[in-house]
Amino acid sequence: MANDLNKVLLIGRLTRDPEFKSVNGSSVVNFSIASNRIYVSNGDKKEETNYFDCVAWGKLADILKQYAGKGKQVAIEGRLQQQSWETPEGKKASKIRIYVESAQLLGGQGG
Repeated sequence: MANDLNKVLLIGRLTRDPEFKSVNGSSVVNFSIASNRIYVSNGDKKEETNYFDCVAWGKLADILKQYAGKGKQVAIEGRLQQQSWETPEGKKASKIRIYVESAQLLGGQGG
């Protein structure tokens, strides 16, 4: 049986500085990126922005902590993972995050 593929590649800008913590002796950073898309619809130029929550572990987390900051453009490659939980009200909730496996810092700060 063939394996399925779960791979994502995005280029965007960090919406905030990475949040660093240590879990059981391993480094982890959480961050969010905004990715813009410009397109034409009915002759009008439009822009769409999507936001993605990301997490990176280990040496990559250390590098992002040191060199990445709000506004920095980054190319990330990773996999999607859905997390599910029950809210205090008893409703089911879920969130999809990108687990970053590689990253490349691009360009300069800001827009």
